[in-house]
Amino acid sequence: MARKQLALAVLAAAASAALVLSACTTGGGASSGGKTDTIRTTTLADPNTFDPTKFAGASAYQTGGLLYGTLVYQDQNNTLVPGIASEFKIDDPKHQEYTIRDGMKCGDGTEITATVVKDSLEYFVKNSQQKSLVFGPSTPKIAADDAAKKVTVDLATGWSDSARGLTMNEAGIVCPAGLKDPAGLAKGTVEGAFSGPYTLTDNKPGASLEFTLRDDGYTFPEYKEKPDGEYAKKINFAINADNNAIANGLLTGTYDASAVSGDAMSRFDGKDEYAANRYASATLYAMFNERKGQPMADKATRVAVAQALNRTTFNQTIGGGLSKVLNSFASDDVECAATSDASIIKQDAEAAKKVLAGKTIRMVGTLAAGPNGAGNSYVAQALEAAGAKVKLRNLDNTTWATETKKDTWDLTVMASLNPSRTMGGGLNYFTGPTVDDGGRNMSGDEHTSIVDLNLKAMATTDKDARCKIYQRAQEKLDQDAIVVPLSAIMTQATAKEGFAAPQINGGAPTIAMYIKN
Repeated sequence: MARKQLALAVLAAAASAALVLSACTTGGGASSGGKTDTIRTTTLADPNTFDPTKFAGASAYQTGGLLYGTLVYQDQNNTLVPGIASEFKIDDPKHQEYTIRDGMKCGDGTEITATVVKDSLEYFVKNSQQKSLVFGPSTPKIAADDAAKKVTVDLATGWSDSARGLTMNEAGIVCPAGLKDPAGLAKGTVEGAFSGPYTLTDNKPGASLEFTLRDDGYTFPEYKEKPDGEYAKKINFAINADNNAIANGLLTGTYDASAVSGDAMSRFDGKDEYAANRYASATLYAMFNERKGQPMADKATRVAVAQALNRTTFNQTIGGGLSKVLNSFASDDVECAATSDASIIKQDAEAAKKVLAGKTIRMVGTLAAGPNGAGNSYVAQALEAAGAKVKLRNLDNTTWATETKKDTWDLTVMASLNPSRTMGGGLNYFTGPTVDDGGRNMSGDEHTSIVDLNLKAMATTDKDARCKIYQRAQEKLDQDAIVVPLSAIMTQATAKEGFAAPQINGGAPTIAMYIKN
């Protein structure tokens, strides 16, 4: 199984997406009245790959959602809406049914049948570290009935978040041409691999990417609130990680819509010609390399790190207080996320010094954690004030994502997108199968007691019962300093007049953007 991990950083989606027809249309769109048919936007870096099962980082999510359709999509208030599946039945944690929409085609014209979907899901199970997030500990039994256009999924262990997991871009449907050419799939050069509305028509690494709307055979999510406009015929991404430069581009007309973070968000205050909506695009928390023999395998050392930190100061550092201090690894809008700080380890600088003085701590961080990684720098300074010697490496997001799967670090500030918007989706980064064993867990310790609680939660469809179980899990995570909840990266989906970047269930997915009527 591939050992790529889901790397996380800012923005669940930067603005891009598109000219809108009707959210459930299965045909191409056209601009009218002399209006533009293109959206110009930005992404932080080159996508790490175009193979959805190995997506890592915000750029892969932003672009990948245009190329690969999913069976279902998330809508407001934690609801699900049809995508490639026109109908679905998901009320049994052990059994799901998906009816494939009529008229769906791959980028090369191949019909998207139930068997095509089955083969893609089996490829996902074999190759993606997200497998356990989507299907839990079971190996799913996936069956296809082409005559009935139906795909069924059966699980030995119930997993109530399975359908929500299938909304993630990693579970996007890869068509037969892509499965036959994995190398070309990863490079984005197999047009026939794409099941989504767009194809990749130009890719200049380090500079830009261009996506073009297909003529037919695709669908957009059937969002309850229909967009007032058209999806774009072209979406052009400029690679730009400088938030002030992005803001300049929006204000001068270089860009039409984009995500903006940090102080640059306030540059649109009072500007009525811009739609600017803020959301928590990533949660930030300290987490540790707990592999056997490493310093952070010791609970007392982890607790001391937590005691050295002032969470309010961290929050001020990463965004000028525009966010808020969080009390969970998950953002407040995720069902069952803790909102009380009762179990959080409180700052105690003197206690921290007694443990940390003289210790060397290898810290890696993503530059997404505040302006130029300011959050990481604050953590390093706080630990040095407690007597530790900190070797900090502030890295671009893609490099950081790669580095944290190695055994070369002790501490990082995790920037978690949690695209499934579930507790299980957040837990995956530090519980369950480790990256060394093909999982997503970067901590090096499976934390089996938390895994067991997650299994109990996933076995029930009763929300109250689930939340009580997750409350126990969060308390243990806090008390054992497996994670130290800190704050969130606030992102602003910003669109100039004539364009829209809707927020959908806590994020701003690229595929939801459009050009207004």
